[in-house]
Amino acid sequence: MSTHRCYSPWLRHLHWLIALFVTGALVLIEIKGWFPRGSASRTAVKWGHMQFGVAVLLLMLPRLFVRLRTEVPPITPPLPRWQAAMSKLVHLVLYVLAFALPLLGVAMMFVAGKPWNLLGIPLPVAAVPDGALARQLHDLHETAGNVFLWVAIAHALAAVFHRYVQRDDTLQRMLPPERGAAR
Repeated sequence: MSTHRCYSPWLRHLHWLIALFVTGALVLIEIKGWFPRGSASRTAVKWGHMQFGVAVLLLMLPRLFVRLRTEVPPITPPLPRWQAAMSKLVHLVLYVLAFALPLLGVAMMFVAGKPWNLLGIPLPVAAVPDGALARQLHDLHETAGNVFLWVAIAHALAAVFHRYVQRDDTLQRMLPPERGAAR
């Protein structure tokens, strides 16, 4: 498939960088339980999770801008209508959750009133903490995170399915072009 068209280099780079940071955030929050409550290690893991989450939010802004300004390369051969509709729905859910999860995390930290930072820069907290609201936001953040994990896994499995079962160029559009291939 040397003649496939790819997404723009910016979009491809942002896609894989965001995927890396999402993976980092998920891994860190999953291993948090390995460390005793109140330990420096557990605090460091939670801090890393927050840094990755905010990085995802910051990277999603240019990604959305670039995505809205660039054409989606066609899939060859074209997908059945139901697959194209499912693809759009999955991408919409991924985009919404990639924005919502970090925003929920930021809101949770703000209303909890606990000091926190982004790469050492202190971030604002509510003057009057609201523990009940912080717990509700935490629960919503956690549930949305689980949904995001499963939708992202489905997204990745669908890309592999398209590559090896349907044998179309869905996955190749997001990979770097092969040397000498049309760009």
